[in-house]
Amino acid sequence: MVVDTGSSDLIINSPESDLCATGSCDVYRTYDPSASTSAKWVNDEMQVQYEVFGLNGSWFQDDITFGENKVPQWSIGSGNSSTSVQNIWGFGFSGYVDGTPNIPNPDTTLQTIAKAGLTNSASVSIYLNQTGSPTGSILFGGVDTSLYSGDLITLPVEQSNGGYDRLAVNLNTVSIKNGNASISSTTGLPARVLLDTGNFDIKLPPSITQDIYNAFNITQTFTLGGNDFAFSPCSLADNPQVLSFGFKGVDITVPMKSLVMSPPDYILKSLGLDPSIIPDGTCLFLVNNVPEELIEAGGLLYILGGAFLSNAYFVFDQDAEEVGLAQANFNPGPSSIREIAAGKSGLDDLNGAGSGTPSSSALRPLAGSAPWLVAGTATLGFLLSL
Repeated sequence: MVVDTGSSDLIINSPESDLCATGSCDVYRTYDPSASTSAKWVNDEMQVQYEVFGLNGSWFQDDITFGENKVPQWSIGSGNSSTSVQNIWGFGFSGYVDGTPNIPNPDTTLQTIAKAGLTNSASVSIYLNQTGSPTGSILFGGVDTSLYSGDLITLPVEQSNGGYDRLAVNLNTVSIKNGNASISSTTGLPARVLLDTGNFDIKLPPSITQDIYNAFNITQTFTLGGNDFAFSPCSLADNPQVLSFGFKGVDITVPMKSLVMSPPDYILKSLGLDPSIIPDGTCLFLVNNVPEELIEAGGLLYILGGAFLSNAYFVFDQDAEEVGLAQANFNPGPSSIREIAAGKSGLDDLNGAGSGTPSSSALRPLAGSAPWLVAGTATLGFLLSL
């Protein structure tokens, strides 16, 4: 399952799709409502379109069990027609990618979990762990203060046309840092950026992207679906320089090893590339641009995807319409979990609260069954969601 903060619903391939009938879905598996005694068909109007693929099919409601936790009659999109083997578990706001007709329940994933009584707040904390790590953690309804360093700073989710359509915050600066030296750019900033675990790369204004390409002598690019992608020598991963992304009150640094990726063949094929055309020693460089005219038209946002989020501890409190960001701690001690309270003030008092020292009763020691931790393999999905 690809964890995707760029969408809001649970969408799973059906074994009846042409794609899965060929065995292509064996890794990510499928959902067969006919094999479930609790499945209820709703309609055949499920249509979800992501950046480079889509899934069409039916809406069902079915009981879902995670360990000993049961969520009754969750809305599930069953992809009878699909162009991707991946299944998507959306954690973000509804109303954009998942603006599909006749969805059985308009509640988002986080709202559904909270209403089922598994957490007190519609919130989640995500720790992807460092690039290349096979494990990470997802914590519903709480914060693990051992997994970040410095302060966990809260930022408001930025609205669009008076509403919350996507999980976006304002990005103020992008800097290239080498030791004590720093070159910063604010061209086109501040800008609304989507925090998207379902997208593997970083998409920035063209002028900033070009400055980064110039700094690292990146000259090879290709265009797909209106977006530019870049190649770089794989050796760039060893470069000691970092990119720093500045928000109000917090900077998140990203090393080169997170920005240079030697992708599996199936990733290249999903981008429409024949793997054989890429020379040995050449990798994808995960900073790309989005044409400004597409941003201005309202069709796209700049994106901070997995390359960025693997270096951040990331909290989304839907009740408060806020995001918490801090630098990820890759050498944590014992877990120190605190609960996020329901309501609009769940994260407010986290500003200035250092790692492990929450300053408010809004974060309480773990008690009972909440928060709810899902730990294990963290799939850094290569889903390119808008």
